[in-house]
Amino acid sequence: MSLLLRAVLLSIAIIGTSAHAASDRFYKEKPSSMNGFLADKDPTYLKECGSCHFPYSPGLLPARSWELHLTRLDRHFGETVNLPPASLSAVRKYLTDNAADKSPYDGSIAFMERIKDKTPYRLLDVPTMREMHRIILAVIDRRAKIKVRTLTNCSACHTYADEGSFGIEEMLVPGLSVQRKAEQRPLSR
Repeated sequence: MSLLLRAVLLSIAIIGTSAHAASDRFYKEKPSSMNGFLADKDPTYLKECGSCHFPYSPGLLPARSWELHLTRLDRHFGETVNLPPASLSAVRKYLTDNAADKSPYDGSIAFMERIKDKTPYRLLDVPTMREMHRIILAVIDRRAKIKVRTLTNCSACHTYADEGSFGIEEMLVPGLSVQRKAEQRPLSR
């Protein structure tokens, strides 16, 4: 592990909870684990949303935030999104039924502890998300060789994001982390 990555992880440990304790809530040791977040497997959501951007787990935001997103599809982060009514209904049901305020997953519960009655629109409006990424955002600002420039593509750094697992030990920041050999565990089987 690079010295800079170690410093980032140590800083994360200092500015809130310990890195290990934080990772415990977000790391899925096996696919059936209730740690982390719901892994996105809904075919309509993956097709309609995941074809343009990383398919964020519904457990990252409360239902009211997903409703807000779906009412603003005409200005969805600079784009206009037109979904067929049946697809929009299916996506709405999937996102709101599995949202953070309804999810039994530990990652969602951790996010909701700080969201409370707020309605975050962006993921960085979620206090836990913002705090967990504060140091890496500062490093991205200062290090041009880091290939990831924003936090919009979770799987760029979180090697098992598509499985709902966001453990610190699974992070691999392109241009910052030392490439590890095949020590990663196969989560999906």
